[in-house]
Amino acid sequence: MSKVEFLKPDTEEIRHQIQGILDSYSHEWDLLSELTQNAIDAIREGNPVKGHIELAINAAARQISVSDNGTGIDPNEVEKLLRPFGTNKPGKPNQIGEKGVGIKFVIFSSSSFRLESGSAKGACVATIQGASAWVQSKSDDQLILDLEKTAKSEEIGTRVEISVSDQAHPIFDYSFEELIFLLRVKTAIGDTGFIWDTPLNADVSFVYTDKGGNQFSSVFDCEYLLPTEPTKSSDTEDLDNFKEWVAEQDRSDQEKRRKLMNKIVWTKGKSQKAGREIRYWSFFVPRREYWRKLSQGMGVVFPPDDATSPAENEPRVQFAGGFETSTKGMLTGVSIELKPRGSAGYVPNFFIIVDDPTLNFDIGRKSVHGRQQAMLREIAYDNFREFINITRRYMGGDIDPEIAQWDRDQVFEEIDGLPDLNSKKSRFAKRPNSQEATVAAMFFEQIGRGEFKDVKPLISGYKERYDLYAKWKTRRLVIEFKFDLAGLFGDFTDERKMFNEINVVVIWEVTEADRIQAMRRGLGVEAVQESTLTDYQGFPGASQRLTLGDANPVYVVELKRLIDAS
Repeated sequence: MSKVEFLKPDTEEIRHQIQGILDSYSHEWDLLSELTQNAIDAIREGNPVKGHIELAINAAARQISVSDNGTGIDPNEVEKLLRPFGTNKPGKPNQIGEKGVGIKFVIFSSSSFRLESGSAKGACVATIQGASAWVQSKSDDQLILDLEKTAKSEEIGTRVEISVSDQAHPIFDYSFEELIFLLRVKTAIGDTGFIWDTPLNADVSFVYTDKGGNQFSSVFDCEYLLPTEPTKSSDTEDLDNFKEWVAEQDRSDQEKRRKLMNKIVWTKGKSQKAGREIRYWSFFVPRREYWRKLSQGMGVVFPPDDATSPAENEPRVQFAGGFETSTKGMLTGVSIELKPRGSAGYVPNFFIIVDDPTLNFDIGRKSVHGRQQAMLREIAYDNFREFINITRRYMGGDIDPEIAQWDRDQVFEEIDGLPDLNSKKSRFAKRPNSQEATVAAMFFEQIGRGEFKDVKPLISGYKERYDLYAKWKTRRLVIEFKFDLAGLFGDFTDERKMFNEINVVVIWEVTEADRIQAMRRGLGVEAVQESTLTDYQGFPGASQRLTLGDANPVYVVELKRLIDAS
């Protein structure tokens, strides 16, 4: 019986594995993404007093070099690191490179690869020639790694220099300004930690030589390029500050418009999801032409409006609405599609970046895993709805009718799947699905049917304080509409509405969850019992009442009891 090392791959299998890695990448900036991520990972691990990256791109020679003053590489780990799927990063919590494919993508996209590194365990120089040609060939020749090790290192850090094999690689067609933009919005150089006050203390010295031999240089911090960077403080408004300003006193629509008209609104925050803290920063522009103005503020050049073929000269990078991701403060370059829902025509006006410390994405940086993607989308939708509900009407601008039309079709498909009402007392076909507006409409419908006798509506939404001001017989009433009591409790918490100012709340139904929340807040939920001996002082159709100490109760009308036939 013989023993065979059956897991050892042959040359053909290795080529196949590497070709799979190369095929998984499709972005023009992938080489820069992998090289800069390794540099940032090394700086995070080494934690120097000041992190520093030197980046040089020579378009004429098709060369890229990246140097860092990070931890360096143990010379004894270099061979393992450069093998297919080999890595030295597992178990390092502050780094995102762990699959062992990034440096292999770089090597086999190169006609020449050189790595110089110095670490506390020694120094080395590693070179590989002709890797891109080797992976395409059919010969049995082995690819050779020339490796020179030394016991001591004068400097700590790593330098990688490559000659790109693709003679028409599009990255060398970018302008100097476009490359800086790209580095800060699509690579790890655009560190996002500073957004939430956890900055990476590192900078970049960038030298670019274009195809004509002209040289440009710049030094900038490793910070993500937020769309607000080229604006003045007077051009933007913090959403939280706006909400506080509105809450200070009763603000008119005119005052709100004066404060927000033609301004850009932004917000940032943190959300607890699945046992971890997810951070977000979002941004809403009043008009989509603002994206172009913001991009021009960062030196991006657009073709003139009267250009014969403007699309051919469109800049390769620019600000736009969208959904970007990072993890542990490190930009991934992976975008998530934000599918339109309600108010879909405004989706192009919205941008969000989300930082999830456990973010996982596929080889090639194309997409985030499905379940994680769905959870992050909900954070984005919550942000989007807040802009729409609180600020949109005061900012100016218009919507994209094509997107809005597509959204209408999708929404009607969703509505078709909602539960039927099947009531002879209402012309509504569907039950409310958490919509306060549907509850309000059904209430007015029942008034029209004579169900609420002697109730006379006066005016809705006066001074944007309460939903309806009305009279019942001779009594003056303040009426609120909610889908459930939880919505009213939320208003009490935010002090947008006051218990002792409301007489009636109209909802779909009181749930057990409502009763539990009421009890936790010290509120009582009691069934209404009319007496034959006294005049009823509540409200017609009310089935419950909320009580709070000696304050007058709030009567609860459950529409489900009145009009639901099932």
